[in-house]
Amino acid sequence: MASSGPPTRALSSKLNPWSHRHETLVPSCVRRDIGRECGFVQRTARKLSAHHLVLALLALSAGRAPTLEEAVAVIRLLLQESYSKQALCKRINGSIDRFLAEVAAQVFASLPSKSISDGPLGSFSRVLLHDSTTIRLPDRYAEAFKGSANQCRSNMSAMKIQLICDLAGGRVMNLSVSGFDRNDQAAASDIFEVARPGDLVLRDLGYYAMTPFRRMTEKGIFFLSRYRYGTNLYDAKEQQPIDLARMLKKQPTLDIDIVLGSQERLPVRLVAVPVPDAVANSRRRKAREKARRDKRLNPSRDAYFLMGWNIFITNVGRDVWTSEDLRPIYGLRWRIEIMFKAWKSHLKITELNYSSEAMLRLSVMTKLLFCAITHNTCAAIEMLTDDQTHVSLLRVARVLSNSALLVAAIVLDLTPAQLLSYLIAAHGFYEQRTDRDCFPVAMNDLRLG
Repeated sequence: MASSGPPTRALSSKLNPWSHRHETLVPSCVRRDIGRECGFVQRTARKLSAHHLVLALLALSAGRAPTLEEAVAVIRLLLQESYSKQALCKRINGSIDRFLAEVAAQVFASLPSKSISDGPLGSFSRVLLHDSTTIRLPDRYAEAFKGSANQCRSNMSAMKIQLICDLAGGRVMNLSVSGFDRNDQAAASDIFEVARPGDLVLRDLGYYAMTPFRRMTEKGIFFLSRYRYGTNLYDAKEQQPIDLARMLKKQPTLDIDIVLGSQERLPVRLVAVPVPDAVANSRRRKAREKARRDKRLNPSRDAYFLMGWNIFITNVGRDVWTSEDLRPIYGLRWRIEIMFKAWKSHLKITELNYSSEAMLRLSVMTKLLFCAITHNTCAAIEMLTDDQTHVSLLRVARVLSNSALLVAAIVLDLTPAQLLSYLIAAHGFYEQRTDRDCFPVAMNDLRLG
């Protein structure tokens, strides 16, 4: 009986180019001058080049949080000569995170670009997803990465990773790391660094802001967003205020042209579609729970009523989308949540080195490099499969995360046995200490005594 699974033998043979680490794992841009552009490289390195540093970090990226000792050991293996912790500490300066962020972005950008030529998305050049994820940090880093303060504590620390990606190819177009105090609304304008006329932008309510909506419309960029309750609505013709709850009590669905915002007066299309009772009740229950924790979040009766609808605003016309198209298209935004789940659950992006701020920044960028390599691997495999077989990002992430030694061996161009032997030689022996004896020495002293 013929197998219905993925063509494992064909994939393994065609993925042999993975062993060409310089072409496959490290993009050509790393060998150009981005180190100087980022301020990381200021003069020709006597020993450790930026390229060798990236290779060393890639070799460590699939494992747990990299330590200074482990990084130095891999660098010595690459250089085939001595290299000290002190020398590496000098290289980990304030611009290394910017340099590694650019390297990660370039690796992500090397993914193949795809176009969507048909269906309700066929009218757009690209579909851009914009979202963020948060990593809780020890409170001692609150100055560098400010967290969300509450009434009891003001020194909380958290890191926020902002991400803009192209839905079709999975290419990351923009990547930034900051404290939690730079919230999604403050990052809403990041989209203009990559968006072009003809693109479609999908974002959640965290990025809801009138100025970016207007700028996108003026630049010929399309958007689809959920409506935020409390934003003033006006009739497109009469310019009179609209009572949305009252309208929906009379008719179950809406697809109307409105003017949004009392100051901005932005012409948009509003579509309201009812949701199942279970979804509406779940939304209301969560809203009540939030209101119990924070009395300022006390929804009105109309707000609870409107939780029974999916309410969208968009500048895409009816000649492109029907009202039924909006909900499944907005649901595509979930893809970026899958990316974050792969990063956090399998690619260990939350397992960071907290020994110092420099090591914290170095370790998160190292993990982002591993995320980029994982996405590249998925894209390469997807291109080798047929139309009935598709790659799961979550499953590939789990495989690579469980194969840290193999990933490191490929990056360093060694066999797993060679690398394992070196790692045992580098890390498997007791340190020479004067304050206490190791177990074998203590046993030997007892025997001799």
